[in-house]
Amino acid sequence: MRIIAALRTELSKVFRQRGTWAGFLVLVVLVSLVVWGSHHERNRINVERSLGDQFVVAGKTVTALFVAHAVMEVAMVVLIPLLVAVVVGGQVAGERQTGTLRTLLARPVSRTVVLLSKLAAAWVYTITLTLALGVVSLGLGYLVFGWGDLVIFRGGLIIFDSHLGMIRLAEGYGLAALAMCSVAAVALMLSAIFDNPLTAAGLTVAFLLVSGIVSQMPYFERIEPHLLTSHLQIYHEVLKATVGGAELARSAGYLVGYGLGAFAVALVVFNRRDVTC
Repeated sequence: MRIIAALRTELSKVFRQRGTWAGFLVLVVLVSLVVWGSHHERNRINVERSLGDQFVVAGKTVTALFVAHAVMEVAMVVLIPLLVAVVVGGQVAGERQTGTLRTLLARPVSRTVVLLSKLAAAWVYTITLTLALGVVSLGLGYLVFGWGDLVIFRGGLIIFDSHLGMIRLAEGYGLAALAMCSVAAVALMLSAIFDNPLTAAGLTVAFLLVSGIVSQMPYFERIEPHLLTSHLQIYHEVLKATVGGAELARSAGYLVGYGLGAFAVALVVFNRRDVTC
């Protein structure tokens, strides 16, 4: 099928880029820093962690699961969206700038198939990047701290045993990948609209920043539930003591909606615009 052949071509392009592998290297550096910091402070963290004035958690709280959770909280806010924006933002704009898009569209393949293959390649990269973050975090965390329970301090104390903690983290990283796929769709849309890949990447990040700022303003509280950034941390829902199914489904619906909406706009622009000049 032409879509499969086109997807293979796009995947080859994505994973041949130095920027793609530089992103994975950045993740390894981030995880190493978190592990180093946790190891440096683990005596203070492990011995006791006070919660208010009523009780204290004693024992081992820094484990491989703890590291994977801490890294997710840090990376999913800015780093992963930035890496996704840089790579995906160049999929259309970068090829148009170098002139390779003209050759690609000269083949007997519809523009819809071409853009679908680019979206699929973007999602494969995004999912791989997100899951690689989890695997590296668990691996380095296990080598340094070993296995153990997942202890979460967020507005209180939540403790999952190692088995349930691993399941919840796997679900969390899966949901984080879904959120980042929505960001990838936005980046692809802007890549189809603008000629410069840096512009597309920059506007993707700017869109997320502005959306995040607006969501914190009280007089925009009516639109806050409908903003993309209000749902990017969907993984928090499965890291609660009780999973809120309704809220989880609602956030997932918004993420899918943003992803499909962005791709629809990209498809209209890509099909109508003279991108071969």
